[in-house]
Amino acid sequence: MVSLCLRRVIVFSRTSLGLRSMSSIPIARQALLDLGFSEEQTEKIQGMRCPQHKMPNIKELCFIGLSPKTVLRILEERPELLKMTDKELRNRVDALRVLGLGEGSLQNSLSRCPALLSVPRSHLQAVIHCLKNRCQFTSLQVLKILHAAPETLTQDPSHIEDLFQYVYFRMGAKHQDIISSQVFETSVNEIKVRHQFLERLGKFQPPDKKRVCPPSNPKLKDVIQLSEEDFLTRVAHSSSEELDTFRKILEREEHEGEQDIEDEEDELINNDDDSASENEDSEENVRGYKSKRRHKKK
Repeated sequence: MVSLCLRRVIVFSRTSLGLRSMSSIPIARQALLDLGFSEEQTEKIQGMRCPQHKMPNIKELCFIGLSPKTVLRILEERPELLKMTDKELRNRVDALRVLGLGEGSLQNSLSRCPALLSVPRSHLQAVIHCLKNRCQFTSLQVLKILHAAPETLTQDPSHIEDLFQYVYFRMGAKHQDIISSQVFETSVNEIKVRHQFLERLGKFQPPDKKRVCPPSNPKLKDVIQLSEEDFLTRVAHSSSEELDTFRKILEREEHEGEQDIEDEEDELINNDDDSASENEDSEENVRGYKSKRRHKKK
């Protein structure tokens, strides 16, 4: 945490501005200049119609250790931060620190992913729970994920779990491979397309019962991180037309599979209804038979 002494340095730097006439410069403008913003940056912030009572939010971002340039970019990308109270913003920052994003890594993470400041504490906890319990990452591995790919904290836990299960079970990836490949920033569908495209081409073999893959399989990061052009040239050795055709085939197969499941569910429901109807008829027949027996005895 930035020390109180550093806070005072930030606030009371730019002593040369003391020669300016305070009566000719609005208080909010002067406060921004005192925080180290340039004239141009100050004009941009004021152009956001930032009210003076939101200055504590801007100061809080500066106190984290973010540069004025980074603060301006964060405010442009996440204007909702100005709608929070400074206490709410401070709590969001503290929640990130608790996860292990200390000085240096915190600034880098926020600069790379400003959306982290818009994520509630409950969502952060849900993501960490998913990584540790659903995906079986260790605490140290989770910390590595947060440092390498802070965007993971903004993802939906179900998305994280689906991605993990696919690359872990279907592709035989190990935990360390998943961390280094920054899997959780990728679309599940795109991973499926590339992986199954390679399978159809005979360039990716499934893992055995012990989850061991042939060494000839491409590395996970090459399947996921490369641009489509590089993926086709360096890994698949195929054309974009073939990949597009396969993507359409896969979409049709998945659609047909979903339709088959729906048909099976409908059939089960109809069978249950028929069984229930037959049971009702059988019970009615039994009641009728017993009634006739009683009538004969009389």
